[in-house]
Amino acid sequence: MKRQERIKEIKARRYQEILDAATGIFARHGYHLTDVEVIADKLGVGKGTIYRYFPTKEKLFTAIMEQMMHQLAGIIAAKAQGISNPLERLRAVIRGHMEFFEKNMHILEIFVHYRSEYKEKAREIYMRHYSRGFKRTQALVHECIDKGLIKAPSLPRPPMLHRGTQAGAKLCASILIDICYGILFTTFLGASKRVFREKGRYLEELLLCGDKKMCDV
Repeated sequence: MKRQERIKEIKARRYQEILDAATGIFARHGYHLTDVEVIADKLGVGKGTIYRYFPTKEKLFTAIMEQMMHQLAGIIAAKAQGISNPLERLRAVIRGHMEFFEKNMHILEIFVHYRSEYKEKAREIYMRHYSRGFKRTQALVHECIDKGLIKAPSLPRPPMLHRGTQAGAKLCASILIDICYGILFTTFLGASKRVFREKGRYLEELLLCGDKKMCDV
């Protein structure tokens, strides 16, 4: 391995080590009560090392937010990969969300802390990633409706404003995502925190299994 490649690899590894250590500390203590020195001590390095990668605590916190959204998108894509039936892909997307947050409960803590500190920035990051996921979900729902696998919702009039299955798919995708994130946060804030997948399963049955034969419950 060439020297430049080795240096690049070392820097990438250190970058990830900082993010991993900081994520757990921010999740436990929140933004204001977390000192960069605590993160440095956990890694056995000086504060200067942290600041070489992240000039401010805000940039470090933001990098954590960005990473967790990318991780979620990657998990969802992997779960749906190779599934030809669009309904099964949609169900895989729901399961992927629930499994990801069940294993990474601290990420919801990070989101709550980040939202309280940087309202507009949090909205910008969330909406940027949300819009990508929404478009993919809408396309998937539209395919399910076209193939008769799920029923399009009844839309309000006037019909000119809601013409065709695209509008139904958009509404259905929006409701599906809203309920999914509602489950995540109500479960997270409640007493029982290890039932994401179970509630995701109920969501599949409630919204995606109008024909009981499609549900292998």
